[in-house]
Amino acid sequence: MNSVRIATCAFLLLTFTWAKSQGSRTPSSGSQPQSSIARSPLIGTWRLVSAGTFNRDGAFEPYPEYGPHPVGYLMYDPTGHMCVSLANPNHPNWVNPEKPTDAEKLRSYDAFFAYCGTYEVREKENRVIHRPEMGSWPHYIGTDQNRNFRLEGDRLILSDEETPPGGERRRYQITWERVGHSETMP
Repeated sequence: MNSVRIATCAFLLLTFTWAKSQGSRTPSSGSQPQSSIARSPLIGTWRLVSAGTFNRDGAFEPYPEYGPHPVGYLMYDPTGHMCVSLANPNHPNWVNPEKPTDAEKLRSYDAFFAYCGTYEVREKENRVIHRPEMGSWPHYIGTDQNRNFRLEGDRLILSDEETPPGGERRRYQITWERVGHSETMP
């Protein structure tokens, strides 16, 4: 589990550094003024609590690829950049860490998801739009990933509906908890 956290933190640090270096680039069309982003209640670091979908009967079902107790972080900064990662902390270690098999690499790919880019908050609509510029799923890059959001105390709940390939429309929900300042200090 520590190796997943270390890998997630390293990935986020590198990608957040990359995103900050892209700050001089022209914002995506439809971007909101920096002053309104700087006041957004979403700014900060959020730790993953749960991620999954709701069945027809309303029961919550965790995403199987990340397991019942996934780990991850979501970060929004005041310059309009964001990064997100989700991972299964319990996927098997590689037998030989220096030379993983193709099957081991595939399992690792399935157990980890991340992207970084810019974001726009539409507070009146309770929507946040992520605009990935890099990510583990190439088809996300250059798209608008719309999410409904609501804040419940220190929790951020992102949700929407999706239709998986060959599946039926379903509602998903990803719940995050704000990381307090004291939690980030050694």
